[in-house]
Amino acid sequence: MFGNPAAERAAIEMTYEDTATVSRTTLQKINNISKHVPEDVYIDSICALVYSGSDKSQQMQAQNKIDYDAIIFFPPSLSILPGDKIALKRFGRDNPDSTIIYNFEVVGRPNVYATHQEVRVKDGDLA
Repeated sequence: MFGNPAAERAAIEMTYEDTATVSRTTLQKINNISKHVPEDVYIDSICALVYSGSDKSQQMQAQNKIDYDAIIFFPPSLSILPGDKIALKRFGRDNPDSTIIYNFEVVGRPNVYATHQEVRVKDGDLA
């Protein structure tokens, strides 16, 4: 299997348990007015979420701020760009009815390999 990227990719993708919808803003002309509109680029793509251990979340006096970094593994054939938004459905591959959804933003360029790509993402929200 080693030395055969197609077989390695198939083996890696068997471990993916999540699905994601990737969207990006595109410039569209609506009624002669140019607007930046979010558009889904990939829907229900298989992936795997890995927490990178960089959690900067903190409880403030009036709010709980969520701020952490993670990595999402995708197939190498997808074109993921910095600034894309990802709505990840946790365990969505095994359970399409899963209601656990995380929202991320892509930071930096993905590391693309023959078998997979590693997409660095950031989650920032208020709890």
